[in-house]
Amino acid sequence: MTATALRGFAGSVATTAACNVTAAAASGVAGIVIARALGPSLRGEYAAVMAWFGVALVVGQLGQTAATTYFVAWAPERAGDYLATSRNLMVASGVATLLAGLAAAPMLAEGVVLSAYQIMFATCLAAFAGASYVFALHAARLRRWNLVRIVQPTTFLAAVLALHLGGELTLLTAMAALAATIALQSVLAYLLCRASGLTGGRADKALVAPLCRYGLAQLAASVPAVITSRLDQLLLSFLVASAVLGNYAVAVSLTALAVPLVAAFGNVAFPRLAARTDSAAALARLQRWALLAAAAIGIALAVPVAALAPALIPAVFGPGFAEAARLMWLLAPGGVMFACAQVGADLLRGHGRPMAVARAQWIAAVVMIALLAALVPQWGATGAALASTASAAAALLLMLRSLARTAPAADLRTVPELTGRTR
Repeated sequence: MTATALRGFAGSVATTAACNVTAAAASGVAGIVIARALGPSLRGEYAAVMAWFGVALVVGQLGQTAATTYFVAWAPERAGDYLATSRNLMVASGVATLLAGLAAAPMLAEGVVLSAYQIMFATCLAAFAGASYVFALHAARLRRWNLVRIVQPTTFLAAVLALHLGGELTLLTAMAALAATIALQSVLAYLLCRASGLTGGRADKALVAPLCRYGLAQLAASVPAVITSRLDQLLLSFLVASAVLGNYAVAVSLTALAVPLVAAFGNVAFPRLAARTDSAAALARLQRWALLAAAAIGIALAVPVAALAPALIPAVFGPGFAEAARLMWLLAPGGVMFACAQVGADLLRGHGRPMAVARAQWIAAVVMIALLAALVPQWGATGAALASTASAAAALLLMLRSLARTAPAADLRTVPELTGRTR
């Protein structure tokens, strides 16, 4: 990679990292405002609705977000056709999710909360319809993709603040604001795709199989990722006192501070690897630089936070959270490896190897489950922290092993999980 190309990559990473941090901060502040307005009970209902929304997005989108990014970058001459085909798949899935959700909603809640679930499932359709446009921009127009990504959380925060100041922030108005801002994001993504020349293609039945093959492999990686990110806290909720879980949750949140910054390396490298416009040597240097820089930034953030944790955590969260500092020392290495594993996963997706990501994530999930079963009953939160760190290490090592065996300029028709598709 030349010095000019390296500066361009670094600039894209910096811009993407800033957008990642902005989106995370906006979502966090909105969550605080909603919690203060709704109170503990309704805030719990809101959390439940949003948890189901997250599950619906992961499962219902069928991995088409990553698939769209990959194929639009890899075959720009057919970008419009891949986008149109992916959009049709997503709309069909969105309609199915909406109908299934409306049928299931009465079993989840009643009254006002039922209405919140109904709004949420309707929002899925808007989110699915716009997702293909959003991630086509990821491949073709990175700056416009970043713009689209921060529009929803920032406008949602603005809407929540306006509703709160007007005394109108309720569970239903919060859900309505979510629906409106997601619809706005989808419309903006479509307009930017049209301005970028990505629309106007035709859905092609021949493209359904490769899109689904890649997407389902991506979905297969998403399920164990959810397990490794949530299972430790779910298990602790049954086995330890709530105060212990509270300390553990604070420690986990602090070890994740580096993720928005480190993830930017994978966000930028993914479409560049898929596009294959550079030489094999340049792509290999890009990959090495992304991994090393991600690790360096992750460590640079984790070390001072862990060192300051004994004084910082009680001062910010209160004296009842002093134990979180000790847990953070155990979780911090895993936090860095988890963030780097996300970069490794994006690199493998850029190589057209989503199944390699899935295999690594499933093995990491098995490691976590085995260690949680062995360590948590005896050591509690300490055992959970060790299991989490070991799982992150397993995922990262397996992804690095797969990357070492992947030639950056390999003919993608030889990649097992994508064999049979048409460029």
